[in-house]
Amino acid sequence: MPQPLRGRGARPTKTLAKRYERTSATSRGYDHVWRKVSAEHRRRYPFCAWCEQSGRLEFAKEVDHKFPIADGGSWYAPDNRWGLCLKHHGLKGQMERFARQTDQLDRLPLWCDDPTARPARFQ
Repeated sequence: MPQPLRGRGARPTKTLAKRYERTSATSRGYDHVWRKVSAEHRRRYPFCAWCEQSGRLEFAKEVDHKFPIADGGSWYAPDNRWGLCLKHHGLKGQMERFARQTDQLDRLPLWCDDPTARPARFQ
């Protein structure tokens, strides 16, 4: 007589790392208006700004705010956003954390626009 299939049983739930404990993009304010602005920005400027500063061409996957929204940056100002590839979007996040830790957050837009002004570890 055939045996019934046995399931694996209840699996223990995994706890997520701190970096994954984030609310959704929509709940953080990135709504349909932002998606339209982001898509239009990537149409106008399809390449990663950081890569272009280095003389390379890589498509931008993210539109990032030069001065963070959480710290009072403007949502839709064209001079407060730039397109970045995934690698440089992560590096920009590290640069943002460095700026907060060293109390240099006001210098962040300058660092984004002028690669020579960045701290040595981000050049």
